[in-house]
Amino acid sequence: MRKLIAILTVTMAALAAHAGTIQGPVTLTGLGNGQGWNDGSYYTGYVTLAFDGSDYTGLCVDALHDATANSTWEAIYVPLSDPSIGAVLAAYFPNTSPSLYASLLQADVLAFLDLAGGNQATSVYLQHEVWGQFDPAAYSGTALAAQIAGEPVNTASFGLIVDARYATGGSGLEQAFLVDPPPSSVPEPSPAVLIGLGLVALGLTRWLPPLPRLRRCRGEDK
Repeated sequence: MRKLIAILTVTMAALAAHAGTIQGPVTLTGLGNGQGWNDGSYYTGYVTLAFDGSDYTGLCVDALHDATANSTWEAIYVPLSDPSIGAVLAAYFPNTSPSLYASLLQADVLAFLDLAGGNQATSVYLQHEVWGQFDPAAYSGTALAAQIAGEPVNTASFGLIVDARYATGGSGLEQAFLVDPPPSSVPEPSPAVLIGLGLVALGLTRWLPPLPRLRRCRGEDK
């Protein structure tokens, strides 16, 4: 029975781990967050995404699809640590080998961090390097790839906001954006789920044998 409770504990942890995805409408409300420029053809730099009651700072990692300022679409937030991230990237970047996903995302996160406070030249350069990770035919991402090889970054707090239709195919998708959400936006397991699992765990304790009573050591006062 103790083994059963251990399994239940693992199940609760798994539910918490998979509670990271959020789905809902997202609006591309702004370009730049006060910092961003056009490279002559396309916007480069940070964007603002209104999603799940919060404003997210995002960086487009996807040169293969389009998104328009002030447009709204059904989106899903997927943490980079979520097991479904592979399926997301396969839908958006079908010509990219899955074995490269981890290193390419690390490069994108590094550019996201380096972009803060950058000038126009830095913004355009980093955006092109980011686009080059998953679209090397159109942009060069070699410099950023070389940098990440010697400067790995922690991607744990980052995620992607993508078109919720990614699971139905890869055509007509809105762009994918890398975001570092505010802590208040990190979802928690459903209270109903946690309460229910807790009640089950309490019920199982009825079937456990009582713990043996500790004996007093010799020499103790009785």
